[in-house]
Amino acid sequence: MDSTGITQFILILLTIITVAGFTGITYYLAEISRALNRQSSPEAPITPEESPDPDYAELISAPPATPIEPAKMGSLGETLGAISEKYSLASLTLATADGLLIGSTRPGSEGEAARYSHLYSQGRLHEEEGVELLGVSYRGETVVGIAHPPERLSSEQTNALEQDIRETLQHWV
Repeated sequence: MDSTGITQFILILLTIITVAGFTGITYYLAEISRALNRQSSPEAPITPEESPDPDYAELISAPPATPIEPAKMGSLGETLGAISEKYSLASLTLATADGLLIGSTRPGSEGEAARYSHLYSQGRLHEEEGVELLGVSYRGETVVGIAHPPERLSSEQTNALEQDIRETLQHWV
């Protein structure tokens, strides 16, 4: 191969690297934009309020009045158990937005944390009944709450549950 061929090969290689780099940067900028758009409304529920599921019982209007005090609890699991009891949840799981388990009232919840965190980050609704996803902003990150209520939570209950989760995270995480 002569010097002209080597020069052409290097130019073609540089062109391919540049195009691939530009494509990668564009992809990650689009992902950042989507993440920022989701974070701009962290209090927005993941389930649509305008189309209630007919299988759920009637909405309960007021959140339970029992305060949760994480400082008086012995562990994160105990605090999550108290929150579950307060809201009559079958279980409560907290996970990072990328699917890592933070804590749960249900043993072996790693798969659930990964699955529902992925659905939450994609902005897709879950397809199972009896599961509500909550996006709780904590230290600039989104913590995904996976609640299994016996009936659909009202917006007041959802707000109170998110506040209890925030207080728990501030104490234990």
